[in-house]
Amino acid sequence: MATRKLTKRGTKRRDQVMDVALRLFADQGYHGTTVGDVCDTLGVGKGVFYWYFESKEALFTELLQECLHKLRRAQQHEIERVTQPVARIEQGIRASIDFFRETPAFLSLIRGAARYEEFATLVTHGQQIVVADVAVHVKEGQAQGTIRHGDPDLMAHGILGTVFHFVEIYFGTDIEETADRPQLADEAVAFCLHGVLTGSAL
Repeated sequence: MATRKLTKRGTKRRDQVMDVALRLFADQGYHGTTVGDVCDTLGVGKGVFYWYFESKEALFTELLQECLHKLRRAQQHEIERVTQPVARIEQGIRASIDFFRETPAFLSLIRGAARYEEFATLVTHGQQIVVADVAVHVKEGQAQGTIRHGDPDLMAHGILGTVFHFVEIYFGTDIEETADRPQLADEAVAFCLHGVLTGSAL
């Protein structure tokens, strides 16, 4: 379906549909949420929904892509003025944890998407992009002698896996549940960097 050119009011309404759907998907899961649920929560007819989205799957896909885009943008924002590769890796870890702490509904969305065959490839693609980003910093650190020799992609996968495991275990689906464990970022940074730094850089 071609993207409609929306008025300011139309854009606001579309954003409202996405916000409501995000909350419902986070609370009820993809299969547990219907187009009717979204419309009833928003107080509109289904015609409004289908004006903006051709299906529930299309809406979920767009929300997931937006989530992955915002995560990468948050990471890049934190590292754009950092010159040292090890410091960039650290700031990227902290930015990722802060992102999921502040937007737990997105974490729930990724959790759900990874379980569904029709969306798992999108999650995998997003992870591959982040891994490639981290591998660039690993390679630069290796060239400088601050990161030990090894496969940069494997190291990047290890860092990403650690971060996602930490947030998967300790973060819930709402902001209240993510408020505890303020030391989580410190522990993730310490664990990841201990695994990649040279002995002299520890």
